[in-house]
Amino acid sequence: MKKFFLFLTIIVVIENGMAQQAFTHKYEQTAKATPENIFSDILGWFIIQISYGIFVESFLEKDSPMHNASITPYPYFNENEGNYTYDKASVPFRLEINTSGHLAPKEIYFGNVNVNLRFLKRASLQVDYVKLPGALNGDYLSQTDISFSYHRIRTKQFDLWYGLGGLISENPTKHPAFSYHIGSELFIRHQLSVEAQGHWAYFNPVTINNYQVQLNYFLSHWRFNAGIKNYRYPDNRINSIGFGVKYYF
Repeated sequence: MKKFFLFLTIIVVIENGMAQQAFTHKYEQTAKATPENIFSDILGWFIIQISYGIFVESFLEKDSPMHNASITPYPYFNENEGNYTYDKASVPFRLEINTSGHLAPKEIYFGNVNVNLRFLKRASLQVDYVKLPGALNGDYLSQTDISFSYHRIRTKQFDLWYGLGGLISENPTKHPAFSYHIGSELFIRHQLSVEAQGHWAYFNPVTINNYQVQLNYFLSHWRFNAGIKNYRYPDNRINSIGFGVKYYF
């Protein structure tokens, strides 16, 4: 028993010594802090807070209805509400499948399939496949993009999101690439909405861009859309009128 108490006493003395040493070191660091270091710490804190407010959520929004906005079963399920609702019928997740075609100068091409899963109120996971002929004979664009989106603005009439992903291309390159995107949708009542999106992908040194603006009409679980689409990749620029159908599960 004596040995035990002796051992315990030694441990306590060692721990007290280490604690005192750590306190002294911290005190010395604080004492040596210059106004420049304090200013840098404050500036860094403000930059983090501002960045978080811009890309995730500001402190003003935490008390707003948008903070707890929920996913609607489908747009206009609730009167005059799009993808999000504040206090009416909602669902924990929503699956959307969209297929679209492209009316190019001479032919009609059906080469786009999109699957989108919304979950956790603010997130979505998207898989997008597109295949289009290029402007050059025998050339074409074929790619699959898997991406994650964060829905930054979630009101009854407006939805804005951005995200990152990875793109696998069959052509013009056969290498994976980093991609990012931003999109928005404005619900203008009468079962209509206007949607705009931009996608960018980089294969060093190749860049693939995709822009689209379209008008959507909603009828229960269905959405019908038509708009302008533009794909740009090396030596090719595909301008087309896009049209498609989406179903909300």
